[in-house]
Amino acid sequence: MELSERKEKILSAIIERFITTGEPVGSKFLVEVLSFPVSSATVRNEMAYLSDMGYLSQPHTSAGRIPSDKGYRYYIDKLLMNFSPSDADIFRILSAIDRTDGDAVGVLTQICSVLSAVTGLTAVAVTPHSESSVITGTQVIPLSIKTAMVVVKTTAGVTKSRIAKLDCDIDFELIELFRNVTAANFIGTLSSEFTTAKLQSTLANLGEKSLDIMPLIVSFFEAALEASGADVIVSGQEAVLSFEELAPSGLEIIGLLRNRDAAVSLMDTDKDSPVELQIGTENEFSCLRRAAVIKAPYSVGEEAYGSIGVIGPTKTDYSRVLPLVKYISEITGVILAEMTD
Repeated sequence: MELSERKEKILSAIIERFITTGEPVGSKFLVEVLSFPVSSATVRNEMAYLSDMGYLSQPHTSAGRIPSDKGYRYYIDKLLMNFSPSDADIFRILSAIDRTDGDAVGVLTQICSVLSAVTGLTAVAVTPHSESSVITGTQVIPLSIKTAMVVVKTTAGVTKSRIAKLDCDIDFELIELFRNVTAANFIGTLSSEFTTAKLQSTLANLGEKSLDIMPLIVSFFEAALEASGADVIVSGQEAVLSFEELAPSGLEIIGLLRNRDAAVSLMDTDKDSPVELQIGTENEFSCLRRAAVIKAPYSVGEEAYGSIGVIGPTKTDYSRVLPLVKYISEITGVILAEMTD
């Protein structure tokens, strides 16, 4: 339903004032700030109408009103102007990212950290993933005579490792055999083709050598499966406890973010959407019914993609945070794509 211009201006003024102060907004303030002449009685009538239609609520018996989830949604979809991040925010973001880290998880951790710092909100990122993810390389790093770290890298720039403990000594011949076996059977292979049957057949074809090399191959297999799946990075999780409206469910929100599958579901986005927003009761998780989740997808090449965003109160400063999330998702895709070239 479309509101009249006057009702829209009153709704905007209430929302923007409430975002700034966190206090219910009364007619006296509105009469003073509106750009057109209007009486207190008229403003009160308009506020009553907006309340009856579900755009505002009245938390106390006083005349002050606060926005509802429906009010925020109308404001964001119909009234919010297109903004861009400030030059100061852009500089702060770019200067905090070390592109030489060499690993998608490391760079995403930096990006999450600066996004949380710039917005004052909890930042969440899902690592790039795709069913078409391909294993591009591996390395064995000896740690002792019988222990080694197996490192795996994918086309999405994700690197994972596993520790392998062997019964035999790790020598050049064993490492060379590992390289040949992985190159012949796994490197350049889609992650969707990594099956237990393939692992078993690969080991069976090695005959008596399989017992010596099995720990390395199994560690490689486990790291490859993890690298091709989605992982979650969280920064500033304590921020949810600092907002009055989120504090009662803050620990539950933190628990949600520590559950990988739940957090991936929360951050799921349409990869063709520039930015997405769930406000209050629009969220599927009950602990977020007084929260706003702002998220945007990023792409790494044509196949792998992930998402990044923030969690804050419903009275988040959307005019600043929405363009920040959109901007940082765009540069995340660019940086990770450059790392995988």
